[in-house]
This record gives sequence, C-alpha cells and structure tokens, in this order.
Amino acid sequence: MSHRTLPPESDARPLSLSRRTLMAATAAAVPAGAVALGAAPALADPTVTDGETRVVDVPLADAPLVEADGVQVRDLPEQPGTMVGVTWPSESDAPEVQVRGKDQDGQWTPWEPLETAEDPETGEDAPGTECAWVGVVGALQVRAELDGADVTEQLTAHVITTSPTAEDAVVAQRAGAPQPMSTAAQQDMAATAAATTMANPATPVLGPGAPSYISRAGWGANEGLVRGTSGSDQLKAVVIHHTAGTNSYSSSQSAELVRGILTYHTQTLGWADIGYNVLVSKYGQIFEGRSGGLHRNITGAHSYGFNTGSFGISVMGNYQSTAAPSAARAAVARLVGWKLLSTFQIKVASTSSWTPGSGTRFPAGKTIALPKMFGHRDVNHTDCPGNALYNQFGSLRTEAQRAIDGGWKEHLWAFQGAGGSSKLGSVVKSAHRTGKYTATVLTKGLILQESGGTASGHATPFAKQWAASWGRPAKADSQDGDRRIQAFQNGVAANEGGKVRFVSPYFRDVSPSRVFFLEITDLAARGITKGWGTPPNAEFRPNEDNLRDAMIAFIYRAKGSPAYTAPKTSPFTDVSPSKPFYKEICWAYDEGISRGWGTGSNRTFRPYEEVKRDAVAAFLYRAAGVNHTSTNSGFSDVPASHVFAKEITWLSKAGIARGWDDGTFRPNAFIKRDQMATFMMRWLKHTGRA
Repeated sequence: MSHRTLPPESDARPLSLSRRTLMAATAAAVPAGAVALGAAPALADPTVTDGETRVVDVPLADAPLVEADGVQVRDLPEQPGTMVGVTWPSESDAPEVQVRGKDQDGQWTPWEPLETAEDPETGEDAPGTECAWVGVVGALQVRAELDGADVTEQLTAHVITTSPTAEDAVVAQRAGAPQPMSTAAQQDMAATAAATTMANPATPVLGPGAPSYISRAGWGANEGLVRGTSGSDQLKAVVIHHTAGTNSYSSSQSAELVRGILTYHTQTLGWADIGYNVLVSKYGQIFEGRSGGLHRNITGAHSYGFNTGSFGISVMGNYQSTAAPSAARAAVARLVGWKLLSTFQIKVASTSSWTPGSGTRFPAGKTIALPKMFGHRDVNHTDCPGNALYNQFGSLRTEAQRAIDGGWKEHLWAFQGAGGSSKLGSVVKSAHRTGKYTATVLTKGLILQESGGTASGHATPFAKQWAASWGRPAKADSQDGDRRIQAFQNGVAANEGGKVRFVSPYFRDVSPSRVFFLEITDLAARGITKGWGTPPNAEFRPNEDNLRDAMIAFIYRAKGSPAYTAPKTSPFTDVSPSKPFYKEICWAYDEGISRGWGTGSNRTFRPYEEVKRDAVAAFLYRAAGVNHTSTNSGFSDVPASHVFAKEITWLSKAGIARGWDDGTFRPNAFIKRDQMATFMMRWLKHTGRA
C-alpha cells in the first residue's frame, strides 16, 4: 500500500476573492431552502482536512477475499475514503468493476459500477476506470469480474480521500438555475486567477450572456498538478457525459468531487488536466474544468477521436437509471446554448462534419455528420452519459435552442454583417473582456466592441496575435514585398518569415496608416535617424526632401558607425571641420561612397542640397561594395546610357527600389525622407544587416 499525499490547497491562502463574491453574485437566484448550512461536514479520515486530497494505492491482492452478496469481493475494512478508481496491468482486458462503501451509520452503500476510462491518445480502453464518488465512508469493498471469473487479484484500488474547506459552503450557494454572472464578480475571479501560478491561461471576464460558473480558483484546483493544454481553431459540437458514481452528495461536497477528479485524472491516469471542459452538479452548479479559458476551444480528454473541436460537459453522478434533476438540466442547456451561440452557431439541431480515425464507433477515415450536441456514447463504446440522461436529450436540445434564441447576439450580428465565416473564419476565442474591448477572436478576423458602443467586424490575418493595445484595424492588410502588413490604430503588425511583430509609433508625424511607417520607425529604433525633438513629441518630417549631408550620415550609421578619425583638412571646400556630419562626409569620401564635384582644391560636396534619387542609388551601391555590370534596370526612364544605370539596376534587382506604378524610377527627383527610410531599411536587409 502506498500513500500519495497532495498539499492542502486552502490552509496556505486567504479566502479567494472569487469565492467570497459567489454568494453576493447570485444571492437573488438561490431558492429558499436550497442549501442547508451550519453543521460541520463529515470527514472520511480526520487526518485529511482543509481541502487536502489524498490518494492511497491499494494492491487488491493484499486485501482479504471475502464473500458478499453471493460473490467474491476484496475487503478493505479499515480504509476510509470518498472516491475510488481502479487500474490493472496494461496487457489485461478491462473487467467489470464495482465498489461500495460503509457509511458513518455502518450501512453499506449500493454497489457503484466504475466505467472504464478511455486512453486519450489511442481511444482504446485505458488500463483503469474513471473514479467515482462513493460518499464519506470508513470501509470499502471492490469486486471485479472478467468472463464471469474474479480478477481482483490483478487490480490496484486508488482510494481518494477528499476533504471540505470553509469555502465549499460558499460554493454551495451556487445551487439552483444558473444566472448570468455580473462583470464585477467575473473581474474579481480574474484577479484571483491572476494571482495564482497556473500552467495555462485563466478564463477572463466573459462577454454578456455567459452563465455563472465556479472558477478553478473558486473550487480549489491544485494548479501544481496541471500540465499545458491546447486549443483548436473551431468548435464543432458539445459532448454530454456523466461522471458515474453515487448521486448522494451535497451541494457543498460537489467541489470535493471536482478536486478528486482532478487529482485522479492527473496523478493516476497521467492526463494533463481534468478531462472535461466543464462539470455540472445535480444542483446546477457549473464548475470550470480543464484549464486554458472557457472562452477558448480547449481540447479535452473526454471523447476519443472527437476531443479536438468539442466542448465536454459532464454531469456529476450516475444517470443510467435516474434522470438528471431540473437544476442540472437547466445548467447544461444554458451551457450548450451559450457555447454554441458564442461561437456563432445558432441551430442546436444542425450538424458538423467529422472524419475520425480508428478506435471510435465509426470506420476510420469516413466522414460523418453529427449534431451540435451529442452524447459520449454516440461516438465511443460506452454507456455514458447513462440511459436516463440520454433520453432527456430532446428536452435538453429544446432548452438549449431557447437559450440561443433569447441570448446576447451583438457580436453575432457584427459577424454576419462583416461577411460571416467566409471573411472572418471561425471563432477561436468567444466574447471576452480585454483592455477596453469586448472581443471575439476568429481565425481571420475580430469582432470588437467598446463599452456602450456598437460591435464591428474586422478582417485581419493577425487576429490570433492581436492585443487590445493595438486598437482596431485601421486599414486592410496588404503584401509588402515578402511580408504581410496591416495598420492598426496604435501601430502596425507585420508577418515576416512567419514571425509576427507589432510596431508602435515613434514619431508623432508618422501615423500607422502611413505607407512607409514600418521603415521609418525601424530606422529610428536602430538609431540611424533621430529626427527632431524627443518622444512623444519627436518629428521625422517624412514629406521633406532629404539633404545630402543627412544622407551620408544615415549610411554611416547604417554601416555601424565604424571607427574613423576625420582629417584636420577637409577634402571639400564647402564642408569645414565645424560643420555637422563633417566626420561622416569625410568617411564617405575616403570609402569612395561620395566624391562630390570638381577636383583638388575645387572639390565641393554641396551638403545642403537635396539629394536626387539617382545619387542615392549610387551611394548605396558603393556602400554595399558590390560589383554589378548590368544596366537593364527595367525602368522606362533609366536608359542604359544613364550615368548611374548600373547602380539603379542593382538597386532594382536587390528589391531596394520598386519605382512607381507607371514603370518609372524618376532618377532626377529629390528623394523624400520617407523614401530614404525605405531605401535604407531594404538596403540593410539586403546586405544582411537587418
């Protein structure tokens, strides 16, 4: 027998904000007499307290074999617990397993069947069962048969002992029909999650219409047990389950069940997190399940072959012969309606296409159609979610459709108005608060809405990387050479070789919508251009003509400001040692980048003249140190006889100069400062300096 003890969750932290506000958030929705508080909850093991969850591994071969109800069972007469799961050797077939416990009155509980778990990687039977709640018991018995023979000797029982916390009584206040959760209550929950170390993102404040739920922090999830989870780009269906186990649990014990399932799924079965996306108690309490955010399409471990693209809801208890209570049914229907509507799917009865692999109820590789809400048994070899609950699917679908019809639709309308899925794609993150926006993130676009404003749809290939600090898209995206760019209110996003970056403005006179915004801002970030003034009042003056002295200074800095000592005597009669950029101009002369006009003592540089586009081509060609012979530039106004035809041709072939739509280069035109920045950044990239 081995013990695996998990540290207490609640004795090391104050009452979480998300739990303190549960009562206030939904007090009006709690039916009178729905919850009985006062008496201290019973403990299965007095040494397990304050939210601790303990797992004891019991090889059943070590337990006595006794007769009970006419069959051979393994007896654990002094083994307290609240939940049980069983595993067996991986090479063995799955047996039929049942457990029961002796309650505090000394009475044996009914035998509870344990459902065989599915391996989330293969879809085949896992070498173990799901865990089931048996109640607060002081002894256990386990029976297992395969082909009519007792096989308990091969099994290990994993006895889970959960314990209550003071906060569980507050969770009990969430019994009853689910109501929309206030923004303030969700903000409180989000703040609590932000203060918790988590392997995965927490659920943010959800958009209007989301049902109230108990967050992972609210039910006391031990995030130290969890590994990374992932999400998909599309939700196709909601899958309904039951957890099995006894239905004899109180509204305050429901949080214990969820903590126990998390422990068993992660520690015994080895899963990354709890398998279900959401769990619903028979009292209608909604518990956040697998982490990563309820607004995302988190891939669970609940329906092999259909985990990606589905949302798993498990009703806590056994509903094989007992119908789900009205509170649980209302919670499930509201969840189904919200999840479908928030992903812009408005008909519960409609279907989605799936192409499962092997290990499901369907031939591998065959495309099938399934409704937007289906049961676990519809796709895998299981009785889940039980006959009685499955028989309630008709009314559940009707109630879910009613929730959709009466639900919040402002983002749906914006989605439809912007062209629907053909323009914006599928929902990756349903409506949630981020910054000043309520945002829905899709594969190809965004729905954005500010407080009190109208929702609007925006197509963008940067939707998945978008952050509220970017603002709304200001222009359509476009191809810029070998990169994709798009201007937003507060900067420009660029996808360069598969890497996305967002660039915020540096100069107040260079807006994100400007054609050469990225080049100008990148040049400033490299210290090649400094402009006038300092941020946030710095100016670049993009429409001014660039002067010759400044052009040489830019090239000098682009070359890394190489070490150079300027001569005491200037090579140019019009550039004295006291002039700005004297060192840079002398360096360019010595490097052969600019020779000026005239010879000897009559040589001039003309530093304050505007620099022409053909001269810039010559400067950059010489600075690159290349040897190019072609004079076929491709520009209609640059004949082979042009003095700088070779240099302009190189500039064009290198992708540094693209000219105008009319096929001209305009060599005699003065270059504007924004054009200069563009030439410089492309030159840096072409020469391997960027």
